[in-house]
Amino acid sequence: MHVEKAVKQAGIKHAEIVIVNDGSSDDTSKVARALSLDGIPINVVDLKKNRGRFLARKQGVEAAHYDHILFVDTRVLLHERSLEFLHHQFQEFPDRKIWNGHVVVAKEGNVIARFWDAVVYIGWRRYFAHPHLTSFGLEEFDFYPKGTGCFFAPRAVLMEATEQFLKESHDLRFSSDDTLLIRIMAQRERIWLSPDFSCTYYSRTSLRQFVPHTYHRGIFFVDGFLRRGTRFFYPLIGFLVISVGITVLLIVHWQFVLPLLGVTLLVWALELVAALLFGVPPKDAFSLFAISPLFAVCYGAGIWRGTIKRLL
Repeated sequence: MHVEKAVKQAGIKHAEIVIVNDGSSDDTSKVARALSLDGIPINVVDLKKNRGRFLARKQGVEAAHYDHILFVDTRVLLHERSLEFLHHQFQEFPDRKIWNGHVVVAKEGNVIARFWDAVVYIGWRRYFAHPHLTSFGLEEFDFYPKGTGCFFAPRAVLMEATEQFLKESHDLRFSSDDTLLIRIMAQRERIWLSPDFSCTYYSRTSLRQFVPHTYHRGIFFVDGFLRRGTRFFYPLIGFLVISVGITVLLIVHWQFVLPLLGVTLLVWALELVAALLFGVPPKDAFSLFAISPLFAVCYGAGIWRGTIKRLL
């Protein structure tokens, strides 16, 4: 359901839509300015060049006129009653200030979407195994799904987190505006989740789109988790050390290529078994199995790129 209908369903009387055109070369700005919504003004912010998601969202927050911000990405469709639920929560529980959207992936006929949904389910199964109204703070942060693709927070909280983000980030264009920005907010406020505040995400559909997207997600992953105290800090260090070790081993002792290939194939098969045991739906598990080799190469390259950028 479009944001316009969700706003009306919730009975919200004062709202605006801010569209940030992050340096696109097509007619995005023209189309956005031609939009007409009943009673909801549209503010189009044009950026001259693409500078990354964080700066685009920062510009949108600065251009907004109201006290609360709802981030909605271009591939995201807000569900009809999501804002109605949020409005009720504010009335009954005003301390529940920050909400992360419950994302439903549109998977029908899309192997890539099934792959990503399997990855998300395994990584954050504490929530997705039994979705329900809950919240998390900094101590549980890495065990719950989060992202600014569908995210609601007070404007003041976002501005304060943005200032700290600017101090901590190494490269704004490749910074994890999802993980790091929300982690900063979780230091002060709990982040709330519920299937009643939800949206549908439409994933990329081709390998041509999948490859660069996965590579950049690897870079963002480093920015979000190559920090002491995070759940994935030591696994990241392990990946970097092992990948260097394997590369050196194969250069010095090329005869280990076949045994290593055999081990890799075994691990690949065990991945499918593990996914099914974790409760991943069979179609999603087989999509994970089919695409994971390409994912490993692209994501691994992104991790190394992000690590090198951070060290330089």
